[in-house]
Formats: sequence, C-alpha cells, structure tokens
Amino acid sequence: MKLSIKKISLSLIAFVVFFYAVISIFTYTQTCLIQTHQGTSKLQDEKENGSFDTSWLDKVSREDFEVTSDQGYTLSGTYLEAPEDSVQLTAVMVHGVTHDRWRMMRYAQIYLKHGIDVVLYDHRKHGLSGGEEVSFSFFESQDLEKVVQWAKKRKPEDIILAHGESLGGATVTSHSGLNETTHSVDFYIADCPFSDTKELLAFRAEEDFSVPDLGFMNTSSIVTKLMAGFYLGDASPIQNVKKSKVPFLFIHGKEDKYIPMQMTKDLFEAKQFGEKYIWLVPYAKHAKSITVAPVMYEITVMNYINTILSKLSK
Repeated sequence: MKLSIKKISLSLIAFVVFFYAVISIFTYTQTCLIQTHQGTSKLQDEKENGSFDTSWLDKVSREDFEVTSDQGYTLSGTYLEAPEDSVQLTAVMVHGVTHDRWRMMRYAQIYLKHGIDVVLYDHRKHGLSGGEEVSFSFFESQDLEKVVQWAKKRKPEDIILAHGESLGGATVTSHSGLNETTHSVDFYIADCPFSDTKELLAFRAEEDFSVPDLGFMNTSSIVTKLMAGFYLGDASPIQNVKKSKVPFLFIHGKEDKYIPMQMTKDLFEAKQFGEKYIWLVPYAKHAKSITVAPVMYEITVMNYINTILSKLSK
C-alpha cells in the first residue's frame, strides 16, 4: 500500500512537472518566437493600407544604414532628413511587435512636417534586422542605444527624442533606465507601452486562453533564460522608468484591450524624477490613438516637444 501511494505521488509530481514544462515551452514559442515575417519589408503593405502620406518618401533625403548589436546581429534602419531641416532634433522611432520600421511613418510624418529628422529601424527578429527572439524590451532597449549612438554620430548637433509604440513604447521606457548611464536620449514618448512583461503575459493568457497564472510565468521565465538569454522579469519597463530623470510623454487609448491602459498609468506614477505628462485618448483601441485623434495627436506631441526644447535651450 505504501509503495502504491509513493508511486502515485511520484506520478503526480511527474505529471505536474511535465504540465508546467509544456505550458512554459508553449509560452516561449508563442511569445519570443512569434511570427514576425522577418526578412521582408512591410513598406508596400503600409503604402497600400494608407497608414501615411507616401509623398513624404519623395520629399525627404533617405539614407539606409546598419549597425551591429551587442549580441552580434545586424540592425537595419533608415534615416530620413526633413525637407526643411529647421529643428536641431532627431526623432528615433521604435515600432511594435510583428511590424517593422515603416509602421512608424504614420508618426514620423508629423516630425518631417515640422522640420525634424527621423530615424526608423527594425527591431531584432523583425524586418531586415537579425536576431532570433523577441525579448519584450530587454535586448531591444540595448539595440535602441546602438541606433541612438548612430544617430548622434550622423547629426552630432541634434538632441534626441525616442518615440515608441506598443513594444516600442515599452522599449523606450526600458531604455530610460540605461539612459541614466549613457545620457544619449534627451526625452521620450511612449505610446501604449506595457509596464511589465510577466504581468502582460499573465494578463494575455487569462484573456486569450482563460488560463490563470498558477506560477506559469516563473517557469516560463526559466525557459526564456535558457533559450533566449533573459528572464521575463528582466524585461520590466516600470523598474527602469523609476530611475529616469528625463522628460516623458505617455499616451494610451482608453479602449485598449490588448495592453491595459492601467499599465501606462502605473508607469506614469512610477516615474519619480523629471517632467512627465500623460494623455489618455477617448475611444482609442490598441495603438489607435493617432488614427482616432490625428489632429490632437500632432498638437499634443508638438506642444510637448516645443515645451521641452524651450527648457533645454535655457
């Protein structure tokens, strides 16, 4: 009888371990290895869906470039010089997951219109860049630093704005911690960022699969460390923004069901140093603030930029 109980106990333990391993590997494959159509450009797709005024591509001076990440893969980007380069500012644009650099043209056209140069680039595992996994802002924030350094060499007299959407918003927020060492970015805009990767993935598992987090994020984190070189807890924008002393504008749609608006509110509250602003956009779903309120988006962004530029010039 005792032997049977022991066998049952061992079998149950083995089943639980196997079950958690399966869930954790599934989480890794569905997140870090998400299909991004790497190796192709989505410029034509963005042109066809009318996400931006394509005439800007004929008006600007365009320069493609590559930089090498700290992990050894190539980051592919494009520098766009405004037709009237009237502001000593370069905006580095950071796109969301499964998109590529051209997604950010819908924001970039605002900057180009106002005489601000723009840098677009593809995240790791996206577009024409290298890299094998998405790391939810951990390695992406380090890659952003490489791109920013390229931009600073390209236009040494310019100050730097980093503007990101979704994963890009989380990336610029995570970079803000590193920035306290490098001092390479002067101010940020984070549109619909997430505050913490483990919390986001737990939320999405509940929403998409009705699976509560019974410790799965902890075991999944071990898998990502073994397979991709980072713990999920390492990709925590909120821990980095706590260190940041440079200005931030946070933007989030009130109807965002993919990344909860509360995450941006949490980031705003967590930032203790430096200027901070927040705009919560009525009726806007995930990454749709600029399409729901394009005129107010431009006004809000440019008012923020002009406010910060006037203070930096003093």
